[in-house]
Amino acid sequence: MKRRRWTPEEIYFLEDSWGTISIKGIAKKLDRSVNSIKLKAQRIGLDDARLHFDGITVHQLADVLNISYSLVKRWIQIHNFPARKKIFSSEHKVWVVSYQKFWKWAEYNKQMIDFSRLERNILGAEPEWVEEKRKADIINNRIIKKSHNIPWSSGEDKKLSALLKSYKYTYPQIAKELRRSESSIKRRIQELELKHRPVRLNNQVKYTPEEEKKIIEMLYQGYSIDVIADSINKSALGVRGKLERMGYKFRNGVPRLEKEIG
Repeated sequence: MKRRRWTPEEIYFLEDSWGTISIKGIAKKLDRSVNSIKLKAQRIGLDDARLHFDGITVHQLADVLNISYSLVKRWIQIHNFPARKKIFSSEHKVWVVSYQKFWKWAEYNKQMIDFSRLERNILGAEPEWVEEKRKADIINNRIIKKSHNIPWSSGEDKKLSALLKSYKYTYPQIAKELRRSESSIKRRIQELELKHRPVRLNNQVKYTPEEEKKIIEMLYQGYSIDVIADSINKSALGVRGKLERMGYKFRNGVPRLEKEIG
């Protein structure tokens, strides 16, 4: 069977479509076999189609953000992360996301990403809000030096118990003393089944309009609840309660307005 020569128009279409249309789609459009498309692409120097896609694979994104692939998959399943399956060969499908859609999603889910660990402009030109979030994350990480994933030591457990038994300290004071979040303190008390509790704060604490405005501004800039509470001299648990009364819902510890996420 005589081989059909490639026309300049076909070569232009192949180069222009590489990485944006699947190989199978290109083959169908040009009425050629998938193997013919692959061979011609190789001969004219077209490399991995993923390098020509205006975006990034989920695997690559996880590496860049220094998080697990399974966490990004969880975003897809629960938090409407705009990834989609793309065919880069005749059969192989991978999860990908365009840079534009990633940044749009990230703006409304910035609390879920630690931008202090992200190299500047590694995902293309960054929106203006990213630098502010990067600064917020540096402070977030500084004010709570211990992650909730770091196991509690026996010494910390004894100190927590002693502070509770003295009946002098509130949640914010104990959190600062142990350098952990108030939610972490509350969770540890439950895990150890301790009978004593921190001194109760005044549940009727009033928030001024200025404080409410600052809470929202800092929240949208990406500051953690603990940092926000510290800035207005309030309890983190109290600020969380205030946000809930203002219509925010907490999902995996992340405060968000339902109208923003559908």
